[in-house]
Amino acid sequence: MAILHALPYAHERRIAELAVQRASVVAKNVCRSTLRAAISKLDASPVTIADFAAQALLISAIHAAFPADGFVGEEDASTLRADPQLANQVWNLVSTAHLDNAESDALLATPATVAEMCEVIDLGGRGNGGRTGRFWALDPIDGTAAFIKNQQYAVSLALIEDGREVLGVLGCPNLSPSGPVTETNVDADGMGLMLSAVRHQGAVTRPMGPGALQPAREISRASEGTVEPKDVHFIDSKATHEVRSLAREIKTQYPGTELYSSHMRYVALILGGRTRAHVRIPKTRHAASYIWDHAGAQLIYTESGREKKVTDLQGKEIDFGGGRQMSENWGVVAADETVHARILEVVGEVLRRR
Repeated sequence: MAILHALPYAHERRIAELAVQRASVVAKNVCRSTLRAAISKLDASPVTIADFAAQALLISAIHAAFPADGFVGEEDASTLRADPQLANQVWNLVSTAHLDNAESDALLATPATVAEMCEVIDLGGRGNGGRTGRFWALDPIDGTAAFIKNQQYAVSLALIEDGREVLGVLGCPNLSPSGPVTETNVDADGMGLMLSAVRHQGAVTRPMGPGALQPAREISRASEGTVEPKDVHFIDSKATHEVRSLAREIKTQYPGTELYSSHMRYVALILGGRTRAHVRIPKTRHAASYIWDHAGAQLIYTESGREKKVTDLQGKEIDFGGGRQMSENWGVVAADETVHARILEVVGEVLRRR
């Protein structure tokens, strides 16, 4: 046990895993109820009370434990301030959230009032990140549209230090402990699985529950030889012309597996073996991704296998220090290192024909 606590980021990891588990339990309970219906934010995008509650719970726990750290999160509290009835619905979730294990629950702070809850949410919604120091990137419910349908979604939390991921935690409340990662293979009876990683320490998965953290299992890092392009199975959000053309060029089947949640696509890569790959080609050259859609999951992916690699479409390392968006990168290629270069090459050919 002393060796475990001597590892870098051991304390951060424990708090982050417990915070994600608590938020995931709340999300799962909402998903199982009639409360998961979407509402519209002021920008007309969909959100649920679980999104707001999970962000408040994550940030309150981390902020109390590491008060000097910053935050970047998807939600802000403007919608709640404009609708007191909605704010009270979220408060009912936040104020009653707890873990059944007293020792674990005592480590997690909770907002004391509705006003404090809104202030905590805004720490993420108004945060900007940056290239120096530490901040936490979070997506309280990644895949809200899938969450509403009781499909695959994730609670994500990542610690960024000087622009690089150093810790990532994903709570996947609907992820079945057996079978493939698909929208419909849902853990109906349990609380799903958690995946986590610290840079240079490997990645683990564990079942989630309402109490203390359950035992973890290491995700294998063993090398298995070369992956052939023809064997690649693409993980995508939906069938697209460019990725279909890419699959045709490398002579592999398409479509592969379609998942709405960005983080759940990484989970499908992590748990699906070395032949899985994901390519994201934005519609325009100026389109940038938000960091909370990728931070943490990319680290878990690369830590789950020495041969796993993530770059943008130009082969550049992903930069999480450019603000709320991945402004220095365009698109994503996540694939086994033995086939990554070939996929990048063909992506370039596909883009030149746009």
